Amino acid sequence: MLLIMLVPVHAFAQNSQVLRLLVWEGYAPEAQREQFIQYIKDKYSVELTLKVDYIAEAEDGFEALRLRKADVVSPAHNRINDKRFRMIDSGLLLPLNLDNLPNYQELNPSFKQLNHLVKDDVHYGLPFAWGPYGLIYNTEVFDKAPDSWNVLWDPKYRGQYSIADYGEINIYLTALAMGYDASALADFEQLNNPAFKTKLATLVRNTQSLWVGVDTADDLQHKTLASSWGFALPELKQRGEVWKWAHPKEGVPGWIDNHVMSKELAYNPELKRIAEEWLNFTISAEFQAQVLVQGLSTNPVNMRTVESATVEQKQDFYAKSLNDPEAIIVLMPELDRRTRNGIDNLWNKALNKRQVENEDNHKK
Repeated sequence: MLLIMLVPVHAFAQNSQVLRLLVWEGYAPEAQREQFIQYIKDKYSVELTLKVDYIAEAEDGFEALRLRKADVVSPAHNRINDKRFRMIDSGLLLPLNLDNLPNYQELNPSFKQLNHLVKDDVHYGLPFAWGPYGLIYNTEVFDKAPDSWNVLWDPKYRGQYSIADYGEINIYLTALAMGYDASALADFEQLNNPAFKTKLATLVRNTQSLWVGVDTADDLQHKTLASSWGFALPELKQRGEVWKWAHPKEGVPGWIDNHVMSKELAYNPELKRIAEEWLNFTISAEFQAQVLVQGLSTNPVNMRTVESATVEQKQDFYAKSLNDPEAIIVLMPELDRRTRNGIDNLWNKALNKRQVENEDNHKK
């Protein structure tokens, strides 16, 4: 007699998951992805696919969470509680279970209780990296570092520098160059004047190019000056161009990038656990050393990474801390809707002037 044993289809199915990341370029390199995928396979017997998309504009993270297009997002500190987004209050973020994030204990103490991530003693994200939107210079051109943002307005460097295609941050850069106090960065009334508009328009008009997202060596090679997150510095050095940070006396806009998890993960406990593993992995001493210090030349949040860095690597850090008196960092502020709309309008007008002038020059 032929016996037929019926076995549920899922018994033969390969257990698989897809974790969707929306991060800044450079935050999830291929080597670390492969390492993590193997780790998840060994620990959970899960065939994991990491789907990685890159942030182009700071608002992308909110849209991805709202439309359920990402599981883990890396927004900057001033976007999480932005009055347009209110990611925590609107219920877009999943609270973290710190018991599942043991590397949290290795964070710099000053990054453990950040106001933009903690509400009512509940953590809604982890800091991942921090640094400046700073001024960098090509050492082949400069014998010593420029000491002011105003070098970008020196006529001799017209067409020799590059800045980000990111209006808000260039508004802050311009305000600092003009000597505005940090409190003015979030005050549209103080910025909305003819002198400021002229200064901003000149910055945009005279730039050779506008890089998008994060700066790369391709964006900056053969130029003289640039605004930068610092991510292009290692690759530029490999190509034979040594660029270094300047430390403008006016200070620089600063940022803290974070990892947050979508509330939708609550409906998939296994994927939620994998997402927690990813967050824990990215703040490990090894990941931070390889990806942030060696790969991007930016500041880690893991104290073991800081302590184990070489003298040369520590010299490449822009600042020792967010309160370093020798490297003034002004964290980008949270803005209300009116101020953000006003700032966007200032930037768009400056861009339009650049476009009109370029078109006129082509006609001549």
